[in-house]
Amino acid sequence: MATLEEQRRANGERIQNERRANGQRIEDERRAIGNRMIEERTGKAVADDINRLVQPQRQRQPLPPVPVVGALPAGRGRADYKEPPATTAGIASPLTEKTKVVGGKTVPDNELWPQGYLSSDGLFVLPAFKTQRFTDANGAEVVFEFADPQGVAV
Repeated sequence: MATLEEQRRANGERIQNERRANGQRIEDERRAIGNRMIEERTGKAVADDINRLVQPQRQRQPLPPVPVVGALPAGRGRADYKEPPATTAGIASPLTEKTKVVGGKTVPDNELWPQGYLSSDGLFVLPAFKTQRFTDANGAEVVFEFADPQGVAV
């Protein structure tokens, strides 16, 4: 017969093993619940079941072997030339700002609104463009016309 100390040690080991087993069981149950909740939220299991009913399982077939081919012989390439369609709209990039000579100085070719643009605090009047003139890459004139800035900036 075992001594009391040996019985206590055996009981302690048994209780410790039972606790470990219970902890592992609870952890496995939580993981299973979590996985089930993910499947329910995403509807993956339902979608898979419906797809199994609707679509027959495809049999996987191996790809046919590709025959080994040597290098291609040298040859001359051929193609028919197609003229690109003529465009009548659009602006060709880049834009170049037009300039003009005023009083012997070269200045940008633009106009400003006389009342300008009032700052939100009312202390400053900033210049406001009325028109700006550019030349595109095709040599066509491009004019930007801006609205009259009535009111105060917000």
